[in-house]
Amino acid sequence: PTPNLNIITKTKAMASPAAQQRQQPLVRFLPFRSVAEPSFWLDHGSRKLNELRLSEDGVQLRGFFGASANSTGSRGGASSGAALPPGMRFDASSNADESDAAANSNDRGDNNTAVRRNEWVLSHGAIHSLNTLESFKKLNKNAFLNGACLPSLLSCCGIRSDGDDSDTVHDCSEDDPNAALVPSLCLAYCNLKTNATVYWFAFPALAPRTGRGVAYSGRSERPQRGLADEWGPRACLALSDAFHKFRISTEREDMRSKTSGVWCPPFFMLLKGEGDGGKRFRCLPLRKSAYDSLSEEERERVIFGFVDPNTTAAALGSDLEAVGWTLRNLVAYLSLRLNLGGQDRTFLSYRSPFLRRITPSEMEGEDDDENDGVDYDDEMRESFEDVSGDRYDAGVGGSLLLDIAIPLASDYWWPNSNDGSSYSSSSYRCVGWELNRNRKPGPRSVDLRPLVSPAHLSRQANDLNLRLMKWRALPLLDIDMLSKMKVLILGAGTLGCGVARTLLGWGVRRITFVDSGRVSYSNPVRQSLFGVEDCKDGGKYKAVAAAESLVMVAGPDVKSEGVVLTIPMPGHSFGKDGTEGGGTEDPETEAVRRDVAKLHDLIGDSNVVFLLTDTRESRWLPTVIAMATGTPLINAALGLDSWLVMRHGPPSENAGKAVCRDSGRRRLGCYFCSDVVAPENSTRDRTLDQQCTVTRPGLAPIAASMATELLVAMSHHPLGHSAPAPINRDGQFAPVDNGKDPSSCPLGRLPHQIRGTIATYTMMTPTVPAFPCCTACSDGVVGEYKSRMFHFVRDVCCDSDGSYLEKVSGLEEFREEAARKAEECLDWDEDDM
Repeated sequence: PTPNLNIITKTKAMASPAAQQRQQPLVRFLPFRSVAEPSFWLDHGSRKLNELRLSEDGVQLRGFFGASANSTGSRGGASSGAALPPGMRFDASSNADESDAAANSNDRGDNNTAVRRNEWVLSHGAIHSLNTLESFKKLNKNAFLNGACLPSLLSCCGIRSDGDDSDTVHDCSEDDPNAALVPSLCLAYCNLKTNATVYWFAFPALAPRTGRGVAYSGRSERPQRGLADEWGPRACLALSDAFHKFRISTEREDMRSKTSGVWCPPFFMLLKGEGDGGKRFRCLPLRKSAYDSLSEEERERVIFGFVDPNTTAAALGSDLEAVGWTLRNLVAYLSLRLNLGGQDRTFLSYRSPFLRRITPSEMEGEDDDENDGVDYDDEMRESFEDVSGDRYDAGVGGSLLLDIAIPLASDYWWPNSNDGSSYSSSSYRCVGWELNRNRKPGPRSVDLRPLVSPAHLSRQANDLNLRLMKWRALPLLDIDMLSKMKVLILGAGTLGCGVARTLLGWGVRRITFVDSGRVSYSNPVRQSLFGVEDCKDGGKYKAVAAAESLVMVAGPDVKSEGVVLTIPMPGHSFGKDGTEGGGTEDPETEAVRRDVAKLHDLIGDSNVVFLLTDTRESRWLPTVIAMATGTPLINAALGLDSWLVMRHGPPSENAGKAVCRDSGRRRLGCYFCSDVVAPENSTRDRTLDQQCTVTRPGLAPIAASMATELLVAMSHHPLGHSAPAPINRDGQFAPVDNGKDPSSCPLGRLPHQIRGTIATYTMMTPTVPAFPCCTACSDGVVGEYKSRMFHFVRDVCCDSDGSYLEKVSGLEEFREEAARKAEECLDWDEDDM
């Protein structure tokens, strides 16, 4: 920074106060202690995880402190013990940006002063959240403090860096210096896994070089005097009223400019009238323009006041009392900005048991000149009797008058390590790192685990992996969308349990199971949501047991439900014959009717359906309903050593968006599109090994994971359910995602089908277009279901040979046409030979 040559010339001509400092005692400053509430660290940890991520740049930090002085009366009381350092408080609102604070204020009304908490003094600063504990330890703390805080402090004092202009350096020399003179800084490392934070607060202050400290003036035998003893109680009352009206005036100005300001002004200038017993006061803002507007006589007798948060209650005697830390920067400002270096000046350490919040009714009045001369009458005096007992000093009688010798401007220049005569960025220095609990310079730590509920810890830990993905690997991952997704799992067996557990890992919290079976003793070893206790007494219903297990695994944040329901299947007849027009239905038919209606509602209300049932025919009705309601459906099936995962295409009206260029712009097919026969009862006349899903144990976790990953990828594609399949050319076995294929999304390419086998440990991703005569997703079948609903389902299920469904879908006609074509091919004449 470039020194002010005018200041240098003027201050060098003055007598240096160094000799006086050897006789006069130095001013003792009581540093701030940080008081960070758990809500502050919880909010900052969430901000680091979700917003800051890998950034170590400083973000806005707002602390606040109040005036909490000794309230024992006059300055002759006995000492109450060791002094407690004044606290700079930080809570959840300390992490809010000014724009957020302004928005919250506007939401509550522009004149809502309660939002501003104007009974506190606001400290503006920054918090830097480092990414590793090693970088926290290795950081040069003093160099960091100077680099982070010197520019704003020096700018406030009218000193601008060489080569910088107003676009790169904030010159607040003509602005209100109150905010810049009460800065705060924090270094932190958040261990997001253990909810522990290592931190170090600093409250920066410009420091004179060694041997040039801030000392009391030698012009007075008592450089530190009690206000009540010096001026009397009635003058203290008048001062309290003048300062309160000054706060109202400052608050009005901040509200007009719609800035956060400093709430209660930490500094002010005070003019004390000579007449009327010295009970008239005028408070002025601490600004160079306000100081320059004073007359020569007023400049000589003006008192510089600061709100002192010191809570010391020691009696004034041979030991001078420590004063608030904010006085350090005030003295530096007077020396560097107001050119008062080398002069003896009086300061007011303003101490009060409380600062009353300014109410909206007080803000409604207009500015007036009453603050120029305030005199307390008996009525106002009586209003303070309850607060101050028989002293009537409004509680400010414990304030101090200080006579201080202001250091020269040159006293703030530290010799450069390379050249003691040069003035560079090292010519000024800051101090202010907080002491730890051992009263030594060092960081502190906080462990929030005992203070946080297990439910919160569980929720935060569950999402930690996903939040960390957004830092670098997957910045476009939409965690909020996944957490709100409603998933329906049809089948709570081996695949259903695997899919549900993987969904939890992706942050899905709303899962419904549908199954009619019970947990048997053969299930727990393969189905991860069940235990032996679920098998007792005939076994719990799988859907209910799986839903309960999810809550036990991931905590109460999971909303899981189990629905016991039997899915009607083609070839599995039920009830008696009836008519669509009416008549009494038997109980079995009534139960199936309710199941169909319930299944339709569940699928329609879900964002996605996983079809994971055991038999082929049990997949038919969910496929039809999903196509009718437009609900995305993911299908997974297992063989002995092979598996299939696929997504069904959207309804025909959206088919234009879901096309495969290699298949004539037709929509993607469903699970039944490769069949040329209707589904039938696959369990009839089958042995036990043919009725059960006999598969290699390692197959189900693979298929379940692939099915879940396919859903997450599809949900991040711009077209979602209508996303096209990849374009495979030249028999490419292992395609590479270059981000240019229409099927590409932030998580990679989005296939139609994934077919794999562990017999050869290979996979392929074919694309199969929709079959116009499909028995499940064709327009004829879907249209018939929409028009007849349960009656159509009953006709299909009660048809013994599947001919009805083949006729509705057009498959019967398709086979007849194929047969005619085949006959034509075989009907050759001898001449054709």
